[in-house]
Amino acid sequence: MACSLRATRRPALGLAGARPEAVVVSTRAKCHRPVTASSVASTTTTVTTEPQVTIEAPIISESTSATAPASKVPQLDDQTFYQFLQNNGDHLCVVDYYSDWCGPCQVMNKELDKLVAAFPKRVKFAKMNVGNHPEFGTRQRIRALPTFRLYYKGACVDELTGARPVHLRQMLTHYSLMASIS
Repeated sequence: MACSLRATRRPALGLAGARPEAVVVSTRAKCHRPVTASSVASTTTTVTTEPQVTIEAPIISESTSATAPASKVPQLDDQTFYQFLQNNGDHLCVVDYYSDWCGPCQVMNKELDKLVAAFPKRVKFAKMNVGNHPEFGTRQRIRALPTFRLYYKGACVDELTGARPVHLRQMLTHYSLMASIS
């Protein structure tokens, strides 16, 4: 049994208020086969005709690192990591495990500076570049970047992976209140 090809037009929101047309092509119109998630994904194609936008940005490779703006968050290494946790045991500590080549890590740098300003006394922040210290990242079982670990009294109490600033702020609010109660 053959499937018929059906094309429909519907407006799609483009750049700067332009409203180009999107053509949705579906081969599921008259098929009598069972529909599964994989079959729907493989048989529906959306083609959008939008104006082309070119963004020029320098390419950053592992051999050349970008010069990051000065951060308010102290950098840790193998030796200072444990000292940081020990010296700040009565505070909630957040360690940002990142790498210079990681795009989402660069996005979270700005968010981390905002969080430092939002939690000036209750939370202590630090960063650990696992790109420069890969063996440390392996020992700490860092599997994705960025990873944010929350420590209280030297023990890891929670972890967040990915560039999710809203979730990180919620975690900090929750755990900083818990730490202030105990």
